[in-house]
Amino acid sequence: MKKIYIFCILFFVNQIFAQEFKIEKIQKSDFAEKFYKPDSTAAAVVDYEIGKISFETRGDKLMLVTTSKKRIKIFNSEGFDYATVKIPLYRDQSTKETVDISDAYTFNLVNDEIEKTKLNSSGQFLEKQSENHSLFTFTMPNVKTGSIIEFTIKITSPFFTYIPDWNFQYSIPVKYSEVSFKIPKELVFYKYIRGNQKINQTTSVDSFVYKTKDVPALVEEKFVTNINNFRSTIIHSFSGHMNENGLMKMVGGSWEDIVKNINEKRNFGAHLKKDNFEKEFVSTIIEGKTATEEKAQAVFEYVRDNFSWNEKKGIEVDRSLKEIFNSKTGNSAEINILTIALMRSAGVPANPILLATRNKGIQYIPNYEAFDNVIIGVEDKGKTLFFDPTNKYSNMNILPIHNLNWIGRMIKSDGNSKDVLLEPQIESVQNVNAHLNLDVKNGSIYGFIRKNLSNYEAFLYRNNYKNLSNPKILDNISEKYKIQIDSLAINNFNNANFNIEEFISIKKENSFDLIGDKIYITPTFIFVNKENPFKLNERSYPIDFLYPNKNNYTITYSIPEGYAVEYLPKSQKIDLASGLVSAKWTFIKDEKKFQVRWSVNYNSAYIDAKEYLDIKQFFEELIKFMDEKIVLKKI
Repeated sequence: MKKIYIFCILFFVNQIFAQEFKIEKIQKSDFAEKFYKPDSTAAAVVDYEIGKISFETRGDKLMLVTTSKKRIKIFNSEGFDYATVKIPLYRDQSTKETVDISDAYTFNLVNDEIEKTKLNSSGQFLEKQSENHSLFTFTMPNVKTGSIIEFTIKITSPFFTYIPDWNFQYSIPVKYSEVSFKIPKELVFYKYIRGNQKINQTTSVDSFVYKTKDVPALVEEKFVTNINNFRSTIIHSFSGHMNENGLMKMVGGSWEDIVKNINEKRNFGAHLKKDNFEKEFVSTIIEGKTATEEKAQAVFEYVRDNFSWNEKKGIEVDRSLKEIFNSKTGNSAEINILTIALMRSAGVPANPILLATRNKGIQYIPNYEAFDNVIIGVEDKGKTLFFDPTNKYSNMNILPIHNLNWIGRMIKSDGNSKDVLLEPQIESVQNVNAHLNLDVKNGSIYGFIRKNLSNYEAFLYRNNYKNLSNPKILDNISEKYKIQIDSLAINNFNNANFNIEEFISIKKENSFDLIGDKIYITPTFIFVNKENPFKLNERSYPIDFLYPNKNNYTITYSIPEGYAVEYLPKSQKIDLASGLVSAKWTFIKDEKKFQVRWSVNYNSAYIDAKEYLDIKQFFEELIKFMDEKIVLKKI
C-alpha cells in the first residue's frame, strides 16, 4: 500500500537548494565573524542544525529515533545561555526515553590556534521532575565570547506515535536548518507547518526532507499569548495505523471526531449522563430564581465559594461526582464537570468546553493531546456565558487568564460539539481619581488617590494580592510607585461580585523641579509611562491585550499659594485607523487648581500584527504626552 502522509495546510515553497548542505570542519576563518550582519543585535547565531527522524525495529519493538547535529557561534556574554541545552524525557512503568550526547565540543581561537574542549560527564545532569518526567541538561565547557560550540543529540523513544516538533526558528537567527523524516508505511501522521518562514520540501519514495535558511530570530515582546504559537515549526500528530489485515485504521479524524471520543470516555462524558445529581440540594441554592442566568450564577457561586481547586489542570475525572461533592476539592475537570451536573439539575443548559491553555499553546492539528483544561459554557438568549469556579475571584465571563487562548470546543448534551471563541468581550475599567497638593518648601506632593476596578482589572488585582496582608499590600504599592503611603483601605476584596475600591493617602518626595520662580511638574505623576513596550521594527505575531479595557485618570492639583499656571500643554486625541485603540488627554485650570484628564482605551483583546507599527507609534505619542510639563510661576 502506498504510504499515506496527509498535508494539513498549504505553505510557501522556497527556492530549490541547488546542492546538499555540507558540514565543513571548523577553520580559523570561522572566528572572524564577530557579529551576524543581518541582525547585529543577535547574541549568537545557529550556523546549522540538521536532524533526522526515523523508526527502528529492535526485537519486537518499534523505536522512534531523533538525531540532530547543531553548531552555534557565541558573539557576546548574552549568548552564553545557548551553551546550555535542556531536553525533556518521558517514561512509564515499563519503558523510557533515553538520550545520548556525542561529538560535543567547544572551540576557541587561542594564540591563533584552535583550542578544542570536549563535553564530559560532569557537564551533564538528569533531574527527575515527576513520576513520569525528567529533564536532561548539559552545558558546554569553556564557553566565552567568540566561542563556537557543536554537538549531536540522539533521543531514542519507545513512544513512537509522538514525533517531536522540529523548530526552524529560535530567539537567535538560524543560517540553515534541515530535517528529514522516514516514516513506515504502516503509520499515518497528520502534518502542519507553523509560522511564516518559507520552507523547501523534497520528497522521495519513503522520506520527506524540509530545509530553510536565513531564518530571523523570533524575539518575544510584551503582549503575546504564547510565543511558540508563532515559531516556525513542523508538527506531526499520529492519526492511524495499518492493522494485521493490511487495512488502514484511523484513530484521529476531525475535531468533531476527537471530541466525540473524549466525551464517550468513562472519565469524562459518562459523569454527565446521570440526571438530577443532588437535585434536592440544588433546589435550595436556586430558590426564588427563575432565569437561566440567575440559576447558573447561583450554582457557580456555591461551587466557587465552597470548593477548593488542587492547582491541577486536566480533562479527566477519575472519581465519582459524589466523591468530589463530599470532598469539596478536585482538579479543574472534576470541579467543572461537577458544576455542570449541578447546573443541569437546576435546569440550566450547561455544557463542558474543552480547551488548550495559554501555556500549552494553540493546537492546529486534531489530536487527543490537544486539550488540557475544561470550563463551562451556558447558552442563554443567543449568547454563551462562561464559568470556571476553580478560582475564588472568577465570575461569569471572567475566566482565569490561563483559559484565554483563542477557541475552545463546547460539547452539547447530544454529543455534538462546536467551536466557541474564548476571547473576552466584556469590558473592564480602571478609574483613577487623585487630589494632590504641592509642598513648595521640600518639593513633595501629597494627597489622596482612589481607584475603582471592574471585571478583569479587579480579578487581576485580587489574584496579585490574594496571599498578602494589608501591610504587605501597602508595601507592594509603595515599592511599585516609589511613594510613601500613610494609609490604605480596600473595599470588596473578597467579594468578586463587586468592583475593587482602593483608597490611599500618599506622599512623594522630589516630585517636581523648582527653578527660580517657576515650578515644573509632570502632571501624570506616578502613573507616567516612560518606555514604549513595542521596540521591534516589525512584528509577525498579534498584540494580545488579554481583554478590552478602559483606563480613565483624573488628577486634580491645588495650586500653591502665590503661584499661577503659566503653561498648560495642549489637549489632544489619538486613534488607530481601525478604532481598536484610542487615547485622549485634556488640561483645564482656574485660579485655585489645575487638572489633567486622560484615557487609554483598548476596544479589542487582540490586535492584528499588520497594525503593529501604528500601535508602536501610538505608544510613542502617549509617552510624549506623559512627559509633558505644566509650569507654575510665582506671582
